[in-house]
Amino acid sequence: MDEPSSPAPTAPTAPTFDVTALPPLDELLDALTDQLAAWMPAQRWYAHKGTGLPRITIRGWAPLRVAPDHAVVLAVVAADVDSAGASGEALYQVPLVLRPPDGAPVPRDPGSEIGVLAVPGGPLRFDDATGDIDGRAAIIATLVSGEGALGPSLSVTSQRMAPDAPLPLGRAMRSRLLTGEQSNTSMIIETEGATPMILKLFRVLQHGQNPDVVLQRALTAAGSARVPALVGSASLRAGEVRTHSLFAQEFLPGVQDAWRAALRLAVAGEDFDDAARALGATVAEVHRDLATALGAIGTDTTLAAEMVTQMRRRIAEISQELPQVAAHRRALETLLDAASDVPWPPMQRIHGDLHLGQVLWAPERGWVLVDFEGEPLRPLEQRSRPDSPLRDVAGMLRSLDYVAGAVAHEHATDASAWAAASRAAFLEGYSQVAGMATDGPALHVLLAAFEADKAVYEALYEARNRPDWLPIPLAALDWISARAAEEGSPG
Repeated sequence: MDEPSSPAPTAPTAPTFDVTALPPLDELLDALTDQLAAWMPAQRWYAHKGTGLPRITIRGWAPLRVAPDHAVVLAVVAADVDSAGASGEALYQVPLVLRPPDGAPVPRDPGSEIGVLAVPGGPLRFDDATGDIDGRAAIIATLVSGEGALGPSLSVTSQRMAPDAPLPLGRAMRSRLLTGEQSNTSMIIETEGATPMILKLFRVLQHGQNPDVVLQRALTAAGSARVPALVGSASLRAGEVRTHSLFAQEFLPGVQDAWRAALRLAVAGEDFDDAARALGATVAEVHRDLATALGAIGTDTTLAAEMVTQMRRRIAEISQELPQVAAHRRALETLLDAASDVPWPPMQRIHGDLHLGQVLWAPERGWVLVDFEGEPLRPLEQRSRPDSPLRDVAGMLRSLDYVAGAVAHEHATDASAWAAASRAAFLEGYSQVAGMATDGPALHVLLAAFEADKAVYEALYEARNRPDWLPIPLAALDWISARAAEEGSPG
């Protein structure tokens, strides 16, 4: 007689995710604050590195999705940090995925896990939703559905450039996290047969409209081919803060940013002159379109004085943190004195943080500019004001100089002549479209002042994020200070 056969093994059943059995969401989020405080400083977008562990408070949340095996929640997190002996608070946007840690495997990106909480009805694993395939889908749906999100302390509303236009979404939609992010997090959304999109989630939140949305919306409405077309955006309200939460625009696949292109040519000893000249013309075209769409104002002595005061304040603040910058303070003050005494060009809305990494080469369109948010370390209120186009010009000049610094740092090769020729070509292309004379002493003084301001900012960034790159902006401060000392101004 045959032995009775054993029943076939059954696949393990994923634990049931019963959100009603969990503690209230506000209690869960409050319990997560210590783990958030340990996780956030390690993220590329965290703007307060070097200030120790922050003190975390949850300032608002709203559910984005509750599914059978997970939930997605959008949280606004207040990080209280100590910087230069003073306490300050910053708001961050952190979307979260909650799910049982022993559930079915779900694709997620490395570093997305924030922590696991042992709670009634748990345990629960918390992940950054941008690094989780289900989390990204919920974030995307917030914009696509047009319904936004609503919680007891946070609300999100969405707007589309063309409300009736179809979006490239559906069952075959794929999403992935864009690597190499800095101050924000971007997700690529792809559907076969449709133009891909890039959706950017703003990490640092400040009250007011984000320039990245405002400026690219204006350029898209004007028909500019120099920015990827804006698809839509979402606005967030948490307490007294009203700002943009995220936005989506056309994604240009298979393109290369200008930084990589320029670095490759500089290492090979090949010139970048024609490309730099075309890039200068493109920047001038974008400035012209922004002035037409959003207006320009004359720069009187009061406005010029305000700009110089901002530069002095930045030098003073960063000098307290970096003695290498403090060593240049007297020479830079002399330069700013000279900048106060020359005529300034009109002010308008500008890119605000222009460098080679913010420019893409699209074969059918030429140079395309992205990331109009401005310098992340500057207050949003400052980044939303009319500014001098020379800030963008100086930013690109600094970036071309950075190529030479990177070549020296990584390949021990002198590319200073390459940088000088590229800088001259960029200025030539810009001036031809902008109608700006490049040989006047006033322009030399102002460009040197804006380059010095940018180099001071770069020094702080490198000290906090890439200390081995700190010599690059310090070398720029060396030659700017030397010219100021020799001539009384860097004319």
